[in-house]
Amino acid sequence: MTLLNKFILLAILATFGVKTTYAQGNILDCDNSRRFANYLYNTRQYELAMHELERINFFCEPDSGTQLILLKSYRKLKNFSPANNFFSDKSDIQLQALTPGFREEYIRLLMTQKQYSEVKLAIENGLTFREKQEHLLGLELLEGNFQNAYALSKEATSSSAKMNALVNISVRSHETPRKKPWLATIMSAVIPGSGKMYSGYWGDGLISLLFTASSSFFTYRAFNKYGTNKVYPWIAGGLSVSYYAGNIYGGHKAAVRYNNNIEHGFIHQTEQILFTGY
Repeated sequence: MTLLNKFILLAILATFGVKTTYAQGNILDCDNSRRFANYLYNTRQYELAMHELERINFFCEPDSGTQLILLKSYRKLKNFSPANNFFSDKSDIQLQALTPGFREEYIRLLMTQKQYSEVKLAIENGLTFREKQEHLLGLELLEGNFQNAYALSKEATSSSAKMNALVNISVRSHETPRKKPWLATIMSAVIPGSGKMYSGYWGDGLISLLFTASSSFFTYRAFNKYGTNKVYPWIAGGLSVSYYAGNIYGGHKAAVRYNNNIEHGFIHQTEQILFTGY
């Protein structure tokens, strides 16, 4: 290779090296990295966004926007520890001094972890955030305090779509009739299986009626045939009593289960509405 050719080759390599270095520097530039991290987060690539944001926080100047998106990424990934650590050392005054976005994220972080008592405490201590009224009403519903929720819904001043939906649940939870466990118990004692039927479990009620009636019939026949001196009638009698007692207990539980299913339905609807946008 001639001297001229060597010189040309070195010039090309040097030019390529400068361009590569510039391109790498441009890619790793903090502003470009933040834009790339925002893209990853907005396209729901939360794990990749988290790693990129952690790298930005380490190499670049502190930036509140980047920190907030990182906290959101932690929550989306249910990686609660680092997010909790960010807020745990802050007093009520320091929490209130945070920007609205951070205060809202603090509430969402607690809500996602179902730390409802902590959310109530934060509100009692004066923390302000967006959708505060919605969360107050939603918390009562999530904790099954339907009477409190109904009373609170009548005092609501917010007219947001989310509040209107929560008020609707509060009213329906108040107006929807429940089954009375004590009544189901008495009905089961009088007519086996009727307590379950009263609670809407007709199949279970018929089975209880058949088992209790058939066991009682076999007990009656056994005592008629063998008298009281044989073991068999007493075994049949024991089974009959156990079926009867189980039928009474089952009637009570059926009413409780019916009520729980209704209330869990209201709670599930509340979760779907309240956590919208999280």
